[in-house]
Amino acid sequence: MWTIFSRDSSKDFPYEISESPKYVFNEKSLWKLNKGKKKNTAQEVSIFEFLINDDIPGSETRSALAKSAVKHLKTLKHPNILSFLESSEVKTIIYLSTEYVEPLQSFISSQNNLHTDIMNQYIAWGISNIIEGLKFLNFEAKLCHNKVNIWSVFVNKAGQWKLGELEYMNSVDNSPPSYVSELYCAPGHRQSPFSIDIWGLGVLIWEIFNGPLSNQSALKIPKKIPKEILTIYPKLVAVDPMKRPSYDIVTSTLREQGYFGNDLEKTMTSLSQYHILDDFQRTTFLEKLPSVLETYPKNISLYNVLPSLLEMFNFVKEQKVIFPSMIKLSTMLDDQEFEEKIVPCIIKLFESNDRATRLLLLNTIELYAGRLKADLLNTNIFPLLVSGLADASPTIRELTVRSMVHISSKLNYNNLNVELMRHFARLQMKDDQGSIRTNTTVCLGKIAQYLDPKNRSKILASAFSRALKDPFQPSRMAGVSAFSATQQYYPLIEVSTRVLPALCQVTLDPEKGVRDITFQTIKGFLGKLENVSEDARLKEKMEEEVANTTNPAVPTWAGWAVTTVTSKFYSSKIPQKDEKSVELSKNNLNNTSVNNYEQQMYSNLQKDNMKNVYKEKQIESINTLQDTLNHKNSIKDSTLPNDWDDNSGWNVGDDWESIDVDTSNSVKDKSDFGWEDQEPILLDDSDELAKKAEADLIKEEMRKKREERKQERIKQLESKRSNKQSLKLGGKRL
Repeated sequence: MWTIFSRDSSKDFPYEISESPKYVFNEKSLWKLNKGKKKNTAQEVSIFEFLINDDIPGSETRSALAKSAVKHLKTLKHPNILSFLESSEVKTIIYLSTEYVEPLQSFISSQNNLHTDIMNQYIAWGISNIIEGLKFLNFEAKLCHNKVNIWSVFVNKAGQWKLGELEYMNSVDNSPPSYVSELYCAPGHRQSPFSIDIWGLGVLIWEIFNGPLSNQSALKIPKKIPKEILTIYPKLVAVDPMKRPSYDIVTSTLREQGYFGNDLEKTMTSLSQYHILDDFQRTTFLEKLPSVLETYPKNISLYNVLPSLLEMFNFVKEQKVIFPSMIKLSTMLDDQEFEEKIVPCIIKLFESNDRATRLLLLNTIELYAGRLKADLLNTNIFPLLVSGLADASPTIRELTVRSMVHISSKLNYNNLNVELMRHFARLQMKDDQGSIRTNTTVCLGKIAQYLDPKNRSKILASAFSRALKDPFQPSRMAGVSAFSATQQYYPLIEVSTRVLPALCQVTLDPEKGVRDITFQTIKGFLGKLENVSEDARLKEKMEEEVANTTNPAVPTWAGWAVTTVTSKFYSSKIPQKDEKSVELSKNNLNNTSVNNYEQQMYSNLQKDNMKNVYKEKQIESINTLQDTLNHKNSIKDSTLPNDWDDNSGWNVGDDWESIDVDTSNSVKDKSDFGWEDQEPILLDDSDELAKKAEADLIKEEMRKKREERKQERIKQLESKRSNKQSLKLGGKRL
């Protein structure tokens, strides 16, 4: 009968004990609970160990009980009953391996926040788990546990409560075994399939809140049991079995009292029953899930919620609704688990043609970009991501530009220095959205440290020089700030022959804010040249710093401009001249040692958030005007004229001869990508744009009225001429 225990060698048992914690459970049970792992996979398990000792009185009965527990555990399969893995009898020891668990008593005693709201929700969910397990045993398996208490319940890694200690289990048609401990022996005779185990449920509830039971008389005093349970608790531990309620009555009463039905229990129930929810119920549940995940215990989120979401991701169509919760929980995973579980989902979403899905990926890219491996990013994700730079939606294009800041450090040479620069050149030359042209300049300044040193200075100088001649004022300001923030990357000869001449042209800019920041930047570059003039030995050191591939910090010659200019880099608002900063700059021009300001520049450059360039704020008046006027007429300042060309070299000559700038797809028809239309991104100065657009609308309406009157006069003149001609012809006939 017990063939499963016929093995003599421990070699046949695929698990091994790794640690033997001193659980109090070991003193209350036939078994000793150990931590273990699978030999070939290192999977964490629990190993129950029973010592067969014939010298102990009643050893045969004890051995029979242990073997009975193994038999029942092996045949019973339920989410709320301990999961059996393997068993073996080695000489005088019986080994039973299960899923990794710890005794409920040890788990509760380790919790310092037992009476917090979330812990109360968790305990309520745990009690509901045990009720479901007992209902299964009593009514479906026709078995009675006979020993429900705090020592027979275990907690797995996912936070679920599981029934164990099945050695005293027997059929509901039989009387309880006589060898059950008197402390946990239910008073009265069995009157129904659940009358004994429902009493055990009452004992379990008392022990959860008050600690292990010392005598049955203590059950009459609820002590710390929550008031929501007190309505039903006295009936659970009633001496008369006929007065004990059924499981359904217990559940409904606790739900009426508000103890069951909390957010955690609803979440767990929805996750376990997602396959029977309709589309609306699933979507509603998944949209609310990210906001409550932070309050859940980590083990529940990581080992219960996340696996359920990953399973749902493969079988339901609401993948983009699942992703926010998944990516939020992915921060708890190590790199290997992230690559195995989350990365395939990210790739699958990038392959989708749904615009809402792409927006979701772009808005959350900073949460996962740093954990993507470089080879996978370059091969699988970058080709899909970069397609957004040619999308018809300005929102998609702008968010894609911003996303490059998070991935540029991992891009290979071709993707960064060729493919991405080709798209950036096209955006800066041809995009009709001023904010996108501006953010392209900003992004290029932020990723400059990763560009190939051989071509970096030429690329940056060409791109920023073009930005200086952009008709959109924030774009010009971004170009000046970018020159200042990247001044360590320009050789001396290029500073004198290319950078300074380009900046000098902006000193007559119509916007004072642009002029102010330009003068400060010019002083910084001039200070660099002046330092070299005073000390020729600095030249060699500067040229070495220019060739440094990944030096985000400002070199010693960068000067004061870092603190006054780059601190405002990536800001959409017009900077005001800072008198203190100007005074600081004068002092630094006379001092070749500016190391005190290097760290401040680096901090400013790293902490600036590119999202502060232009917020995506929707203005109803602008939307209305856009419906009646062409975007180029309503916002002229942000639109490039068709013949605009500054001959800066961004698209021709030197390093760009081999790069074909495809302008045919600069505005891509939405049918090419299969995405829905999105609202355009508006800027921080949207009030000024609204006034300007309104004035343009009035002018346009006046022009139309003049044109209509003109056409009306032309028609009247033509009508008079035709009448005169008819009269002449009529007279001749007469």
